Amino acid sequence: MKKLIHNKLVWICLVIVGILVVNFYQTERKNEVVFAKQSLEEEIVKKNDEQKKEVSKPVNSKVFMVDVKGAIQKPGVIRCNEGERVFDVIRLAGGFKEKADVNKVNLAEKIIDEMVIYVPFVGEETDQTLITKKEEETKQNDTIDINHASQSELEKIPGVGPAKAKNILDYIDINGPFTSVEQLESVNVIGKKSLEKMTQYIVIR
Repeated sequence: MKKLIHNKLVWICLVIVGILVVNFYQTERKNEVVFAKQSLEEEIVKKNDEQKKEVSKPVNSKVFMVDVKGAIQKPGVIRCNEGERVFDVIRLAGGFKEKADVNKVNLAEKIIDEMVIYVPFVGEETDQTLITKKEEETKQNDTIDINHASQSELEKIPGVGPAKAKNILDYIDINGPFTSVEQLESVNVIGKKSLEKMTQYIVIR
C-alpha cells in the first residue's frame, strides 16, 4: 500500500515538474516573440525617422555669396541659399535705410552667386545695370565654343543629345571649323528650329 502511494506521489511530482517546465519554455518563447516584435518596431521607427530627415533636407543646398551695397543697414557680403530672392538678401542685411529708393530694386528677382545688389538713395543717380551685370556675365560664360568643345560639352547645349553632338564633331573633322552659326544647318539632324534653340548657347571662335 505504501509502495502504491509512493508511486502515485512520484508520478504527481513528475507531472507537476513537467507542467512547470512547459510553462517556463512557453514564457521564454513569449518573451522572445515580444522582444523580437519590439526590436522590429524600433527598427521601423528608426528608418522612418531617417527617411523624414532625408526628406526634410533642402533640395537646393548650394550656398551663394551676394555683395549688397548702398542704402542698406548692414552692407557687405551676404551668405544665402540658392533659390532665395533679392528680398531675402536685403532682409539678411538688416533691411533698407530710411532714405533708400526701394522703387529702383526688383525685390522678386532670384539671386545668383557673386551677384551685386546696389540700393540707391532717393534722388541718387546710379547705374541700374549693377544688379543684372553678374547675370549677363553668367550667360556669356555659359556659352559653348562649338569649334573647340568636347562631346560632353556639346551635350550641355539645350536640344543637343549624344547623336547631334557626334554629328557636329564629325562635321568639323571632315569640313573644318564652323565659320558661322548658320553653317550648323548643314549638320545632319540639325534644322532651323533646333538651331534657334541652340543659338544663344553657342559661340564661334
